[in-house]
Amino acid sequence: MSTSVAGSFDVCMEIINNYHTLYICGVCLRLFILVISLCTKEGFFMSKKQLISAENVRVSFGEQDVLDFERFQVYEGDKIGLVGANGAGKSTLLRVLSGELEPTNGKVVLSCEPFYFRQFDEKWNVDELDGKEVNLMGVKEQIWQNEVSGGENTRIRLAQMFGSQRAVAFLDEPSANLDANGIKLLVKRLLEMESFVLVSHDRALMNQVCNRIVEISFGKLKDFDGNYDAYKTLKQAEVDRQWKEYEQYTSEKRRLEKVYCEKKVKAQRIESRPHNMAANDAKTRNFFATRKIEDKARSMERSATNVMKRIEHMEVKSKPKELPKMHPDFRLTNPPRNPIVIRGEHISFDYDGNKVYEDASFVIKNKSKTAILGENGAGKTTLLNMILDRNQIYVVPDAKLGYVRQNLSNIDLDRTVLENVMAVSIQKQEIARTILARLLLTGQDMKKKVRDLSGGERMKLAFAMLLVSDVNMLILDEPTNYMDLQSIEALEELLQEYEGTVVFVSHDEEFVRRIATDRLYVKAGKTHKSFDELYNGLQK
Repeated sequence: MSTSVAGSFDVCMEIINNYHTLYICGVCLRLFILVISLCTKEGFFMSKKQLISAENVRVSFGEQDVLDFERFQVYEGDKIGLVGANGAGKSTLLRVLSGELEPTNGKVVLSCEPFYFRQFDEKWNVDELDGKEVNLMGVKEQIWQNEVSGGENTRIRLAQMFGSQRAVAFLDEPSANLDANGIKLLVKRLLEMESFVLVSHDRALMNQVCNRIVEISFGKLKDFDGNYDAYKTLKQAEVDRQWKEYEQYTSEKRRLEKVYCEKKVKAQRIESRPHNMAANDAKTRNFFATRKIEDKARSMERSATNVMKRIEHMEVKSKPKELPKMHPDFRLTNPPRNPIVIRGEHISFDYDGNKVYEDASFVIKNKSKTAILGENGAGKTTLLNMILDRNQIYVVPDAKLGYVRQNLSNIDLDRTVLENVMAVSIQKQEIARTILARLLLTGQDMKKKVRDLSGGERMKLAFAMLLVSDVNMLILDEPTNYMDLQSIEALEELLQEYEGTVVFVSHDEEFVRRIATDRLYVKAGKTHKSFDELYNGLQK
């Protein structure tokens, strides 16, 4: 018996030990799950080195708050793209985070020495340049020469940044003035960097290099994981959700309003006598059933009132904003009907003794949207000017060319936005206002004097003036310069709807992809209809 008891005791102890083992394993498992759950965005960041921390930051210029946010951090591995409208505070945020600008309130703590690449900075320090880095950015000439092109200057300044070995870089429009090859080099080098904060209107660039997008709107910051396309997907999902909520709200409100009306009608019918009832019968009816009728009527009124209260207490869902549609009468421009509107045959052109074009030929089809592509210095802008001047190039007589000049010299600074537009418009003012609205210029913006507008706003005004004028063919040289991403996307929609011919030069890969129906490649004094043709020509 004692042996049996001892055996049972041993079995029990083994069960208990196993239970404790399982319990401990369970606790460990729960702790592991807890750790994993904490590795959310903020939890994960805790394991990475914090480079910059900004808290309770407010930046004011006069009485206007440009930035006003609670918290923003930059960690190792962050490749951040800043997006927002012109004037939203993107460049201001770069200056604050880099320590160049002291915030009005709040504090910024830097745990590293940043490099700040400014958009309009034209200087570089020769002593800080690494010849290897300069070569990697495709600059083969002597960097100390007196004059360099805009693209070369940008490449040299980028080489200075990449050679600095700083922990984080702040870049303000680094792809400006770069051709396609320059942008490819920039993408390659940015992918090799550990951390940076980037302001750019180049969506293709941000798609390739960014892993985090920060939107600035009304001074506030909103974080999105992923590249620009992921950001746009999330923004569209938000719009779709707003539309769904708005439709559900309006549907339920209409239903309740219908119920309310039905109950009000029923209450009135209960109180009133039938139309075919005689007066004596009505008296008898009222004598015997007044109280009952009144009770039913009051009950129905209360029911109707309750329905109205439900309507009044419903959470109002606003209708998502929609841009108005543009319907200008393009026939007023007397557009050409020729299938070919521009033709160049065996053209040659020299500039300061340098051969730009030699025996080049091309055609531009009517109603096409042709992108002229090539490296910096290949002659893209020269070709646009030859078309405008009709220098060796045939342009059909009915063509009325409209050109957005980079200096915007045709705009009257002392007139309002709307006055400038209507001064050249052949369309009704309603159409002019619609086009300005489509370009994200508000009613208040239309009343502003042009001299009070930003560079991006002036560019939008220039486009609006073209679209309402009597021109029927657009010539555009880097049309997305100085414009924020929202404005670029708005311009794309307008150009897609434009009924005339468009010839344009742009280094914006995404803009070209969305707009161009045809492409004309310029290389070594020749024009090529396709990249394959260009490539094969270079192999000969």
